[in-house]
Amino acid sequence: MERTHQTAGSRCENCDIATSWLWQRVAITVFICLGLASECLALTASPTTLTFDSIQDETNPPNQTLSVYRTRSNQVTLTVSDNVSWLTVSPATAPMMSTAQLTVTANTSGLAPGTHNAVITIKVGKRARTKIPVTLTVSSSQPPPSATTATLTWDAVIDPTLDGYNVHVGTASGLYTRTISVGNVTSHTVDSLTMGTTYYFAVKAHNDAGESLPSNEVSKSVY
Repeated sequence: MERTHQTAGSRCENCDIATSWLWQRVAITVFICLGLASECLALTASPTTLTFDSIQDETNPPNQTLSVYRTRSNQVTLTVSDNVSWLTVSPATAPMMSTAQLTVTANTSGLAPGTHNAVITIKVGKRARTKIPVTLTVSSSQPPPSATTATLTWDAVIDPTLDGYNVHVGTASGLYTRTISVGNVTSHTVDSLTMGTTYYFAVKAHNDAGESLPSNEVSKSVY
């Protein structure tokens, strides 16, 4: 009976040791996984997007500051990258505890007017990372030139003998050097106007007897 009691006791002791080792291993594994997940979720940046505005061939827009935060305070390595040549983020690599400040610079030299997009990728340690979208709007340095045409409209003349209208064009008020016969219509677009010149226009009705008195005069500066 004594031998049987010792054998049964030996088996229970081995089970306790095996169970204790198993739970210790599971506990360590869970702790490591949770640690990696919290590190990934703890990295944030402010602002979450960046916007730059500039005028073509003028000075670059002001630099902007990007702040990076993490909940832990142990030292890790921060690395930054972007996917375009006109954007610079500094420092590109730096040691970090819980906060870091980044300077973002946009260089508009050689960029065409329009909207340009980029993405900044911030990585801390081996796994934690976040992305910041960047938008750069480049406006044209000069307003678009006005059209080298002028569109005229006028009231119709009620006369059964009317043949049509003549549009008179000149570069001085009351002095017309170009006459355009446009037929029996009430509007016409005058083309081939020269940039940097002011033009004057008047319309006359005509029939077999000749032209009427001119309409009121209008003008347009082409620039």
